[in-house]
Amino acid sequence: MKHRGLALIMAAACAVLTVIAAFIYLRQDNKPPEIKIEERDITYTEGDGYEALMEGVSAMDKVDGDLTGKVFVSKIVLTGDDSAIVYYGVMDEHKNIGTARRRVTYRSVAQEDPEAEETSGVAGAEGENGAVPLTPLEPDGPKPVMALTTDQMTIKVGDDFDPLSVVQGAVDDKDDINTLYQNIHADGIYDTKTEGSYEIRYYVTDSDGNASEPHIFTLTVE
Repeated sequence: MKHRGLALIMAAACAVLTVIAAFIYLRQDNKPPEIKIEERDITYTEGDGYEALMEGVSAMDKVDGDLTGKVFVSKIVLTGDDSAIVYYGVMDEHKNIGTARRRVTYRSVAQEDPEAEETSGVAGAEGENGAVPLTPLEPDGPKPVMALTTDQMTIKVGDDFDPLSVVQGAVDDKDDINTLYQNIHADGIYDTKTEGSYEIRYYVTDSDGNASEPHIFTLTVE
C-alpha cells in the first residue's frame, strides 16, 4: 500500500509539473511582430538615407505593442536597372524577428550624375556621413559575414538609438537570417543622454560558434 501511495503521489507531482510547464510555454512570447507596408510609389537613390524607404511602414507586436520606431532596412537587392527589393526587419523584446519586403524604384548615382560613374561603384568607398555602399553578402567559408550601412552616426542628446538600425544584413553557410539576427553583438558602452563619442564593436556568431570579422562603429552624441 505504501508503494502504491508513493506511486500515486509521484504521478500527481508529474502531472502538476506538466501543467506548470505547459502554462509557462503558452505564456512565452514566441510570435514575431508583424510589419505592415502600405502601397506607395517609392524612389530610392543610391547613397540616400532610408527616410523615404520607411514611408508607410509600421510594425505591431502582440506583447510589446507598437514597434514602428524599431523597424530597420536589412538589405536592398537590385532586381533590374531601375528597380530593387527592400527587405525590412524588426525585433521584439524576446528576440522574435518579423520581416517584410517591397519593391521600389532604384536610381544609381551614375543615373543621377553621369560624372560620378567612375567612383560610384568602388566597393568600400565611404559616402557622406560615413555611409558605406551596399554590397551583396556571401559567407566566408564556415564563418558568417555581416555588414553595416554606415560606420558612424551623430545623434542629439536624448535621441533614441537602435543598434540594429545600422546593420545592413548578415549571411551564413547554414543559419538563416532569423537565427543570425538573434546573435548579432554590439559590444560597447554608450549613453545617449550624455555628450561624447562612443565606439561600438559589431559582429555576429552562428550556431556553430563561428564569429564574423568585427566592424567598428562610432556613435557621436551632441
